[in-house]
Amino acid sequence: MVVYTRAQLDAMSKEKLIEELEKVGSISEKINTLTSIVEAYHQKQDELYSELVISKKCNDLLMKKIEALERSALDQGQYLRREMIQLNPIPHDIEDKDLEETICKALSLTGIEVTKDCLQSAHRMKDRNQVIVKFTNRKQRQSVMYNRRKLKDKGSELKEIGMSDELYIQDSMSRLNQELFYKCRRLKKAKKIAATWFYNNCINVMQYDKGPIRKVFHTSDVEKILRIDNLDELLASI
Repeated sequence: MVVYTRAQLDAMSKEKLIEELEKVGSISEKINTLTSIVEAYHQKQDELYSELVISKKCNDLLMKKIEALERSALDQGQYLRREMIQLNPIPHDIEDKDLEETICKALSLTGIEVTKDCLQSAHRMKDRNQVIVKFTNRKQRQSVMYNRRKLKDKGSELKEIGMSDELYIQDSMSRLNQELFYKCRRLKKAKKIAATWFYNNCINVMQYDKGPIRKVFHTSDVEKILRIDNLDELLASI
């Protein structure tokens, strides 16, 4: 765009002035058009940002609902196993018809008398070295768990009834808790936490030696303890 002095404008013919003014008008129209385009762009940008904020809020709400459902599934799955324990290794040569009676004898070595009437069921798992036992009374199950350490000194007695002298009694974990506990054990192996164990139907984690014991019911609980955003990403890197 050419800039004229006052003297040049005074010396300019009427026709030339009209021509220059028309040019200015055309430029002004273009500027107005560009201004309208920029304003429309900014408006669209604001609309997209608002939609993004709404989408993020919806996503956060959805993730909270998913977490609540997962927590409920974990809790319900483990609640159904509150009367159960798991024993291993169980010798293969113990026949199924003798399994309950042999298990009762083995559990009674803890100092808690266990008879067939105390058991609702006892059956081998897919891994036939392991057996799931369900008690009819939860208190008795807890008493057996509390006294299970006494089996360490009962190796000869266990062998006499056909059991392994390395018999180990543990809580029966739901599939979801098994997966979560496996992740915690990987963290322990990688020295991201000091210790982890499963007791009284709950996963426990100690982040550092002599630190507080934290109960873990969901992946997000571990993420909060470690102050990370994604546990699976951390595990993939170690």
